[in-house]
Amino acid sequence: MTVEFTLARLLQPLTVETFLQKVWGITHYHVERDREDYFGSLFDPAAVEDVLEIVRPEPSTVTVVRENDRRSPDSYRFADGTIDLVRIRNDFADGHTIVINGVERHVPTVASLAHSLEVELNFETQVNAYITPPGSRGFLPHYDDHDVLVLQVQGSKTWHVHDDADVPPHKMRRREKVVVSDLPAPAVLRLNAGDALYLPRGRVHAATANAEPSIHLTVGIHAPTVLKLVTEALEALSYRDDRVLAQLPPRHVDDVGVRASLDDLLRDVARAIEDPAVMAEGFGALGDALVRRGRCRPVGQLVPNAVEAPRIDGRTRVVRYQPLYSRVLMMTDGVALQFAQSLVSADADHRAAMLFLSRSTEPFEVRDLPELSEAKQIELARTLVVDGFLVRL
Repeated sequence: MTVEFTLARLLQPLTVETFLQKVWGITHYHVERDREDYFGSLFDPAAVEDVLEIVRPEPSTVTVVRENDRRSPDSYRFADGTIDLVRIRNDFADGHTIVINGVERHVPTVASLAHSLEVELNFETQVNAYITPPGSRGFLPHYDDHDVLVLQVQGSKTWHVHDDADVPPHKMRRREKVVVSDLPAPAVLRLNAGDALYLPRGRVHAATANAEPSIHLTVGIHAPTVLKLVTEALEALSYRDDRVLAQLPPRHVDDVGVRASLDDLLRDVARAIEDPAVMAEGFGALGDALVRRGRCRPVGQLVPNAVEAPRIDGRTRVVRYQPLYSRVLMMTDGVALQFAQSLVSADADHRAAMLFLSRSTEPFEVRDLPELSEAKQIELARTLVVDGFLVRL
């Protein structure tokens, strides 16, 4: 039986709502389980071998590190640019941690988890795998500029988490280094296989493998900042408001009087940002980036989908493919359902049906699509089955 990994499954028995209200961005949290096989169907040693041996990722996506000793990618790159696995394995035997970045690009189960989190939280994610030899530590105490969920897949690690040493965002942006001698005493946690650990951004931490090799995944959760939102809003505004694209005058850096002449213009632009419609465009740009990261059914389903689509009628049961982030856009000439790399457009009378589809999570019959004639219901369902948005039951 295939297990679908979601945020709820990662956090059990902690509920998602409790996590978001009392843990997220506030404190670290250790989910302890007596289940060594809990993440076995998500990622395992065989998956590590598959990625390294079969996928053969670009050397730049693989890091080999032990504390301050970080190998250059050129040291494990053949002349043709491919990865030298013998050298990587030798470094691992010598105590180095192997880091495979972006494993969601190579392992379908991890890809499904990553996108499930993106749908749930509206944040982009990236999943890295860490393979550490016994008794070794890959990194000295450090912090991440994004929130992290650590999933211990195999073996165990001892984590040192410094509660009272969080690095503020402006220092993270400056990439300030951690002064180890200034750190307070840490909380010491042992993550066993099946455990999970949440770390808010800026929390200083380090981890050491115990008596056996360790494999863990870090799910990097990249929440956009207010800076990103305002930047996107200004970018959207620039397509219709020339004030945003006004050129700065000569000597604006050196002449205080010249700079002062821009005060009225800058105040006008700042007031424009306060317009809810402008901020809505900023949110829309963030949503567009998120929806384009979506993944539909595998390409191999295209032919079966095309065969099944003509057999659809009003009583056909379908379900929306999940996880998949989607949204409904109002267009000048109608409405559109946007998902993954697709945009399915229709007349304005399809609005209620499109909203129904975007929000649906349970199976339904084609005839349940609201405010459409039977012919239009069937036509829309056929299109979305072929495009992978709907799955025929």
